Amino acid sequence: MGTPAAEALCITIGLFLYACAVRDARLVRRLRREGVRTEGLVVANVVDRRSGNSPQTPVVRFHDHQGYEVEFTTAIQGVGMGLATGRRVGVVYLPDNSRKARVWMRRQLVGPAVGMTLIGTLFLGFGLLIAFS
Repeated sequence: MGTPAAEALCITIGLFLYACAVRDARLVRRLRREGVRTEGLVVANVVDRRSGNSPQTPVVRFHDHQGYEVEFTTAIQGVGMGLATGRRVGVVYLPDNSRKARVWMRRQLVGPAVGMTLIGTLFLGFGLLIAFS
């Protein structure tokens, strides 16, 4: 048998990531059903200096249906996402909360939930492997 603390930690992290993926998938479903579509502009690509070699995160600016200017960072980070500064992109946001916005691209909408599910599966698998070895 493996270390109980290690297996419990891996299984807990895996289940937590599954819960986050479900929450994100519910948000995307709500955005597709109730979301307001508009156009935004990529105004910057920022790098988090604290984490050192982290990828760039695009910052998108748009005006919501009430005329307020809203800026948000995309859900997926990384070079090669096709979001260069100055590019116009489709944006979808919730009418009651324009801060919950996403770029209207398949990889930006479903990518975070898929990534969390895959990483959660790895943690859950390692936890079960530790438990049964």
